[in-house]
Amino acid sequence: MYRRKYHVKFVLFSALLFAALQAAVLLLYPSNAIFRTWKCFYSLEKDKIDILIVGNSHAYASFDPNVIREMTGKDSYILSSNSQTVVQAYFNVKEALHYQHPDILLLEAFALDENDNFRYGTATPDRDWKKESNIDGMRFGLTKLEAIAAQYFPENWSYALLPITRCHSNWADIETIGSNLFFYTGGIRQYSSFHPSETKMTEETKSLYDTAGYNPGEKVISDVNLLYFHKLAQLCREEQITLFLVMAPMYDGYIRSINYEDWKGKLEDLAEGENISYIDCNVSYDEIGLISRDFEDAYLSFQHLNKDGADKVTRFVFSKIYED
Repeated sequence: MYRRKYHVKFVLFSALLFAALQAAVLLLYPSNAIFRTWKCFYSLEKDKIDILIVGNSHAYASFDPNVIREMTGKDSYILSSNSQTVVQAYFNVKEALHYQHPDILLLEAFALDENDNFRYGTATPDRDWKKESNIDGMRFGLTKLEAIAAQYFPENWSYALLPITRCHSNWADIETIGSNLFFYTGGIRQYSSFHPSETKMTEETKSLYDTAGYNPGEKVISDVNLLYFHKLAQLCREEQITLFLVMAPMYDGYIRSINYEDWKGKLEDLAEGENISYIDCNVSYDEIGLISRDFEDAYLSFQHLNKDGADKVTRFVFSKIYED
């Protein structure tokens, strides 16, 4: 009897400790857009989402859920993050399927690049705020544990699993605590995972692309991204989800300066090999109706659209999707 009471007390203590740590993280975590995108996702009504969008910043700056709903009557959610790799996209989708079962998954194709899941550099290899924020936002569970094991070296597992060790000193940061309190007590329902550009490309940056010489080098798709692309396609087949690979548009001056035909060819071959549709916005500027301003109102360089540009791209892409 004594042993049973001890076990019950231990379980209760452990549960209370875990809950307290979770509450502390919610208050102290410098909750960037990635973290809040997850928290908003978890607040959604179960099986509400018809269309799930994953990928990096190209995804969250290019596809407007309000336009998708207007066009199709379907609800969508953008579960993307800064510099998201296909490795991250796979685990994001796997986690999302515990709560939602979309009919369509859109993978923004720039996630298929040479990024080896941030396992490079000399200062802090295998650690990066973009990767850790994406994992931090996930709820604790088997998928999160699997994501950590797949994306971090063993010596960094505890670092990835326990964000409290990275934010415990923020008690004095009144701004962060206040912002988090506002978000969780009222702002979460108004939060949008769609983040189009709000600042303009500088003339200096524009001139660099406009005068850049042609680089004939081939685009690289890292082996790990290639592996998880096929795993993602297989997951979609198993769950009877229609997968689309879509390349959002980039600044035309940048496209002209690289060997884009090589990049496009590799993506077309990947899509054909998995028997999925590939939609490339960079070869359809005129059909989309993109003008110079749509590109030059970019965050920093060549990668993001303003809201008007995103409106045009969303209409083009989803007319193609539903045309098929």
